[in-house]
Amino acid sequence: MSKGITYILTGYYGSGKTEFCVNLAKYIAEESRGEVTVADLDVINPYFRSREKVEELAGSGITVMGDSLDNNTGQDLPAVSYAFLSRVRKGENVIMDLAGGENGIKLLPSCYDAISKAGAYEFLCILNLFRKETYTPQKMIGFVRKINGMGKLSITGLVNNGHMLHDTTAEHVLESQKAILEAAAVLGVPLKYTLVKQDIYNEISDEIKSEKVLVFDKLIMRESWQ
Repeated sequence: MSKGITYILTGYYGSGKTEFCVNLAKYIAEESRGEVTVADLDVINPYFRSREKVEELAGSGITVMGDSLDNNTGQDLPAVSYAFLSRVRKGENVIMDLAGGENGIKLLPSCYDAISKAGAYEFLCILNLFRKETYTPQKMIGFVRKINGMGKLSITGLVNNGHMLHDTTAEHVLESQKAILEAAAVLGVPLKYTLVKQDIYNEISDEIKSEKVLVFDKLIMRESWQ
């Protein structure tokens, strides 16, 4: 089995970061046929956290590590567990789901040593054109540069999660992709993933060529599109 990767996920609140996180975890688990650890490091937003799906994800070979009190479900205290760092040091597949916005980056300094010694990492920024903080390529560029200026690790890839929940259309996904590719060209950072519902992807599969596509039949963090 090949050596694992540490994935660090950032994005603004409402970008769909945690939805992407759990879909990425499932994809890695299926591709590597090995275990994946999700470190839920969101101590700010008590809603739509990966720790809420511990049992569901366990069935796919995914371990969720949440708070330091070992009480993932319904636990809102800002008590982060750093137990996942032992798995980072071992070179296992670990996904760090940071809190939204700049505040999530504040936890990274305590992880630098483990990440640097483990070797391979991906620092992914999840972008949604239909959120006020990232509704233009210029705003996307500004956010990525702000994150890059806050620590030792720089964004290595962008993620298109352009959606309007139950109103999402193929046009929304492609419009978001276009904006992100424009930002990517300025930043010199590639668009690496698109997250899209299966039926919508069926409409536009020929138009998404530059990145890996993660598809889903239904939302995991929001069981419906409502």
